[in-house]
This record gives sequence, C-alpha cells and structure tokens, in this order.
Amino acid sequence: MTATHARLEVVLAAAKRLLGARQDQMVTVEEWAGLARAVAACTGGRTADLLTERDLEQIAEEPPLPWDEAVDGPLPEIDED
Repeated sequence: MTATHARLEVVLAAAKRLLGARQDQMVTVEEWAGLARAVAACTGGRTADLLTERDLEQIAEEPPLPWDEAVDGPLPEIDED
C-alpha cells in the first residue's frame, strides 16, 4: 500500500492529538482509537488489531464510540448484568 499525502495527514493529525493529550497527562480510549484508526487506514489493517482487549471493551461500553465493524474490526460482546 502506498502512503498518500491524505493518509499521512490523518496519521499526523492523530499523532498531534495524542501528543497534546500526553502533555495534559491524559490519554483517553477515544484518542487511542483515533490513532489506531489512522494507522490502520494507512496500512490497510484493522483498528481492532492495534488496540488492547481492554481498549476494545471500553469502546463497546455504553455509550459506545462510533465504530464500523466492517472497517475497524469486531468488538467484544459486553455482558450486561
């Protein structure tokens, strides 16, 4: 897969948000998902493959983050007690 200018811009924007969050001493699952989504888009992979199981569980919890399983990969089923 060729890295296009648009794909590199997405990765750069996600990296900048992550660095900004780190400076604020906080990194949310939304920021990790954004970075993983950008890297997956550039590499032809899936977002879910770049995140931890804990991240995926957080993403699936209510309210869930916007997620496209066809593009991002599957989320774990969350048991609702």
